[in-house]
Amino acid sequence: MKVYRNLPAIKSREQRGRRIALGGLAILFVGLLASFTPNWFPPDEPAANALTGFIQRYWTVVSFGALAVGFIASNVGSYYINRFAPRRWPGSKKVARPDELVENGLKGFDDKYALFLWGLDEVPYILVGPSGVRVFLVRSDKGTVTVYGDRWRERFSLGRLLTFLNREGLGNPTREIEETERKVRELLQEGESSGELAVNAADIPIESAAVFINPAMQLELENPSMPVLRVDQLKKYVRTKKEQQLNAGDVRAVTEYLLSVSA
Repeated sequence: MKVYRNLPAIKSREQRGRRIALGGLAILFVGLLASFTPNWFPPDEPAANALTGFIQRYWTVVSFGALAVGFIASNVGSYYINRFAPRRWPGSKKVARPDELVENGLKGFDDKYALFLWGLDEVPYILVGPSGVRVFLVRSDKGTVTVYGDRWRERFSLGRLLTFLNREGLGNPTREIEETERKVRELLQEGESSGELAVNAADIPIESAAVFINPAMQLELENPSMPVLRVDQLKKYVRTKKEQQLNAGDVRAVTEYLLSVSA
């Protein structure tokens, strides 16, 4: 399997997350220092200068404001880190990024298949092969998700409440998949119209699946309207679609076109 990974974008977002998280911790530290103001600069003593006077008067605003901003920044940074940085997964000694887990879940396919990882921001996980184009909606959170038809629900937990800002969140995968498929279809149609894609876009099948990569995620499924998989089920899912919809030339044309429009 050919793998086209936009590593610069992944690394850049990982670094962005680390910087934001570090900045958040620094702001939290400022808030902590501000809370000691009454001990260091008692309000009943005259201020030595304008800065000291400002701190004496507004230390509560600075302290609580810094705590709020620092907390939000730290969680936003953690959100990026969770999506783009290597980490150790529950029940595994392996340290890997989410995109690496998806790649490992598809190992074993030959060069008829091409996997695009974060080449397109709006469609970060795409697999091209003889059966068409597969779009994967990847989630890395842990918890319990229940799916009834096209209704999705994530069970409440204290851990979910405490980490709500740094989680990807479940969202509405059905709606998100529909929107993503529409974007992929439009992208292929643009390629056909411009002559960059030498394949009839309408003849290219597009299928999607929600993929949960965290081993600690519990799935409760009842007639889901779309495939809902663990990452270790990914290879079997692709292999069940044995019928060839695209010949080798078409697969190559779609792969080359997506590569040309990828970052």
